[in-house]
Amino acid sequence: MIVQMTLRQIPDEVEAGLRAKAQKTGRSLNRTAITLLEQALTPREAGTQKRDLSRFLGQWSREECLAFERGTSIFGQIDAEVWQS
Repeated sequence: MIVQMTLRQIPDEVEAGLRAKAQKTGRSLNRTAITLLEQALTPREAGTQKRDLSRFLGQWSREECLAFERGTSIFGQIDAEVWQS
């Protein structure tokens, strides 16, 4: 069942942070709020620690992703002089 909710008396700092996160990720305010609620309510097994980058998934805007790829493209180049057989 899909439910609609109305939230009242949201503190200014929370509203500003939610709007900033939505803009940064290129998502709607509604989608951002739902994602944050899901993350906050997802149970984690006690004593487990994630050792991957999944928490960063979907956090960059397209522009941030392209800037990262441009900035790290040099690492994909092979220095033939060093890697000769």
